[in-house]
Amino acid sequence: MKYLALITGCVLLTGCATGYQAHTWSGGYKDKELGENNYMVEYYGNGTTSTEMLKTFWSKRASELCHNGYDVVSEDKGKTDGGIFLGGITSIDHPWLKAEIQCK
Repeated sequence: MKYLALITGCVLLTGCATGYQAHTWSGGYKDKELGENNYMVEYYGNGTTSTEMLKTFWSKRASELCHNGYDVVSEDKGKTDGGIFLGGITSIDHPWLKAEIQCK
């Protein structure tokens, strides 16, 4: 019975979209200062985070770092295979977006 409760809890947790937050086990933003007014901003979603939501969260973090706006210097995006679940039936991709920005 304990295992059923544990499995149910895990399934419920993996079904939730990543919200706007600093990076944790379920996703979120990371940033690193590269120089004066120059940052690398990364945002990681989970299997239920849409591309649009990922871009919205990434933009929010970039705007928090650069109050007067920013220019994107370089950008990279993709999906990380989150693993295989339910005995190999379902594979969940985790979208991510990384970009270097220069504050105005």
